[in-house]
Amino acid sequence: MKSRFVLLLALLVGLGATSLEAQTRVLSGRVTDALTGEPVVGAEVTVPNTAIRTFVNDDGSFTLGVPTGAVQVLIRRIGYKRYLLTVPAGQNNVTAELERDVLQLEEVVITGVATGVSRQNLANAVGTISGEDVAEVTSQSVEHAIAGKVAGVDIQQNSGAPGGGVQVRLRGTTSINATAQPLWVVDGVLMSDVAIPSNQNAVTAATGGNNPSLTQDGQVNRIADLNPEDIESIEILKGASASAIYGSKASNGVIIVRTRRGRAGPPRFNVSQRFGTFDLSNKLGSRTFEDAAELDGLFGAGTAASVGFTPGVSFDHEEQLAGRNALSSETSFNLSGGDEDTQYFLSGLWQDDAGIMENTGFEKQSLRFNVDQNVGERIRGSLSTNIVHSLAQRGLQNNDNAGVSPYMVFPFTANVVDLSRRPDGTYPTNPFERSNPIQTLGLMQNDEDVWRFTTSGRLEFTAARTNTSELRLIGLAGADYFQQQNELFFPAELQFEDDDGFPGTSLLGNSDNLNINVNGSAVFTFAPTSGAATFTTSAGIQYETRDLNISRVVSRGLTAGQPNIDAGTNVAVNEDRQRVEDLGFFLQEEVLTLNDRLLLTAGFRADQSSANADDTKLYFFPKFSGSYRIPVGGVLDDVKFRAAYGESGNQPLFGQKFTPLDATFNIEGIPGIIVPPSTIFAIVGSPGLKPERQREIEGGMDISFYGGRATFELTLYQKTISDLLLTRRLAPTSGFANELINAGELRTRGAEVSLALVPAQSADFNWVFRTNFFLSRSKVTNLPVPTFIPSSSGFGIGLGTIRIEENKSPTQIVGNTGFDASGNPIEATVGDVNPDFKWSFTNDVTYKNVNLYFLFDWQKGSDALNLTQLLYDIGSLSADFETAGSTRRANGPLVGAGDTRIYVQDLSFLKLREVTLSWRLPDEAVANFWGALRNVRLFAQARNLITIADYPGVDPEVSNFGNQPSGRNIDVAPFPPSRSFWFGLDLGF
Repeated sequence: MKSRFVLLLALLVGLGATSLEAQTRVLSGRVTDALTGEPVVGAEVTVPNTAIRTFVNDDGSFTLGVPTGAVQVLIRRIGYKRYLLTVPAGQNNVTAELERDVLQLEEVVITGVATGVSRQNLANAVGTISGEDVAEVTSQSVEHAIAGKVAGVDIQQNSGAPGGGVQVRLRGTTSINATAQPLWVVDGVLMSDVAIPSNQNAVTAATGGNNPSLTQDGQVNRIADLNPEDIESIEILKGASASAIYGSKASNGVIIVRTRRGRAGPPRFNVSQRFGTFDLSNKLGSRTFEDAAELDGLFGAGTAASVGFTPGVSFDHEEQLAGRNALSSETSFNLSGGDEDTQYFLSGLWQDDAGIMENTGFEKQSLRFNVDQNVGERIRGSLSTNIVHSLAQRGLQNNDNAGVSPYMVFPFTANVVDLSRRPDGTYPTNPFERSNPIQTLGLMQNDEDVWRFTTSGRLEFTAARTNTSELRLIGLAGADYFQQQNELFFPAELQFEDDDGFPGTSLLGNSDNLNINVNGSAVFTFAPTSGAATFTTSAGIQYETRDLNISRVVSRGLTAGQPNIDAGTNVAVNEDRQRVEDLGFFLQEEVLTLNDRLLLTAGFRADQSSANADDTKLYFFPKFSGSYRIPVGGVLDDVKFRAAYGESGNQPLFGQKFTPLDATFNIEGIPGIIVPPSTIFAIVGSPGLKPERQREIEGGMDISFYGGRATFELTLYQKTISDLLLTRRLAPTSGFANELINAGELRTRGAEVSLALVPAQSADFNWVFRTNFFLSRSKVTNLPVPTFIPSSSGFGIGLGTIRIEENKSPTQIVGNTGFDASGNPIEATVGDVNPDFKWSFTNDVTYKNVNLYFLFDWQKGSDALNLTQLLYDIGSLSADFETAGSTRRANGPLVGAGDTRIYVQDLSFLKLREVTLSWRLPDEAVANFWGALRNVRLFAQARNLITIADYPGVDPEVSNFGNQPSGRNIDVAPFPPSRSFWFGLDLGF
């Protein structure tokens, strides 16, 4: 069999080698913009189905060696419609005016690991974002930069803390106990987006209840390391029919990022300098005391005198904590160029964002080098490398049981005392609570230091080429490695540090993660001379390993206040190691026929993984799709109908198939390992564990109007997720409390609508308008285990929590609504985390050299458990407190009648997420100032400039438990939100 394969390959290579026609004439041409007449620099000029190609020079000219006789020439450039012309024999000069493809109708969208089709034929609803759209406004992470720009993509901040902490959810709820984040693929590398807790829980004791997870640490998901300005384009595979080619890791969708690459031409250098600041955008406020009797009435007789209360004098603790407006800056550059065989791209970033609190902020330095190299006519290689260093200083936030998190302290601290730093550098003691948050943030350290290196190499070999067919062999290898160090230091002089008898705490966490993936694929394209159809067959194999190691040290009772962990008198060590290996095979066939109007696709992915109970078993994930474009006429260009079906999976988490062992056991001082006792957390290994399976069907239509100046997209979908990872209770006689199994079913339905218009397009005035609308509804259709509350989803029925129940939404909030006649609490659904809908509006208007861009993001519905307000009510310090006929919510679950509903509140909002006003200097003025300059642009930008919401919390985007499939919108002492303002200058050389 092997010898036959080698013989066939040699034959194909030989056929390809003899099929190239001689190049005997030189074709010259000029390529310009149809509107402005300016050269379209870097456009690619090719002869289809051959290796003949060149690039357009700075002056718009090109030369190309072509065969004798009539020949077709194809001209392409990102942002423009492709231009195909036939050059008769004997003609040696051509001109081409390219029309702008503002709505990206002709861009090539990835449909497989190694294949793609034009968007106008695409059979799936795939969201695309250009690099220019990503970089419109300065952002700390790429997730912030894509919020509101694609229908079906719900992006929510977990808090206002610097450096990330964002959840991306594609098409609603897709799991209950498995991962919630999509798969990120950057230049072919399967990236790690793991969020590693800092272990601040050692100080906050947030897990003091029944939730042992460290998800309340406000961790950052690591895709925040990616530099948004390096991005060429983003493709978002929302549905299973699109993402099925990634198999058992694709139920939450796939986000494919392509970074910028060089283009042939002289070196081009661009540099951007930005300066800005962050500003506290919302406060909760606090009760104001009119006289000493009122203060004494709440805190006890003599309180006013002991704290030096002065009537009419109050202090804004939130402003003292988060009122910093330090200067932030960002410097970036890129250099690109090359010739027909070699193209390169080099970029760098130095970002320094100062946080709104002392000792908070985010710094990032990034260096990227991408190079593409042709070796002869048959081999093309690509190399992508990126090294990133980031430092996130996130302060202290979220729930705690030790009285140290600022918004856990303020609800019990009257604003009659000044908590700010004294001129001598000391801080006053908070007489009302266990800590002074201003002192805590001023003296503590919470640094997350990350070094990350990502690289990928791609080698493409055209093994055979004829006039009707082509065989390409593609190999790709990628690696993603990062080291994360979390250093937290709480010096002994902090007010709360004496409480445990070990003054001073030092926490050290060291984590490293290595992802490696190796892909091999073959793509065979056959287009018969009749032009009846084009057949594209692709097949391949993919191997991946993921290694994650985490070690944590907690050191208390620091000698002489030293921050080193070896200076502690009470030291504890914890370590976690994870390794997963995956192997996958894929096969796909695409047929484009009927004058390129009908596209049919079929394929499958087969995966095996060490995360499954049987690591040798293959799980198959098929996909089918089809689209047909109907030419209409008049104002309508095309009407495309499309339908697709696909299956994808969600792997079990590492270690869920094993029975955990307890290493704290010892007999007469000799350590040993035993099966843990039968407690709520004792889980037996699962011998049959396998991936969750998602089956999705989607259908829709796309309409193009007015010569490509307007598009409308409608998509309806339904996905059914079966084999859910669920926990079932075991009989006490088993020695265990729980077992993880595959069972149950979840259904999600939704709709997506997108409209894009170019109302005006001329040399002087251009206006692009986009709007995206989407909604989803989920229901647990089969639950073979009793109703349960998932971990990290609330604080019990009394305060409100997420509850998984058959025939109910998996994101429903359940709480008490009063008491029955027997005095028992009445439990009922009181809200839902899932929004009614989300709707965004984008305008990009250019008049001559002035551009205005802005993005509004509207969310209707979605409920939160506002436990921060509950805390203020318990402390009687709510801003709306009145002594007579109090408006304080006295019927809260911990305050009186046990009605949770009053703290389940609507999160509807309208945000001006992004706005930019820029001015490009006239070319004549730039040329007269300095001949080496190509362009100069001045701009002012803002992010989250305006938020309109009735929600009484600090921000309608909040999640105490971080990234969760269903347990979102729990508001407990978050880091407050901020708006940012930027001014800058772009220079091109």
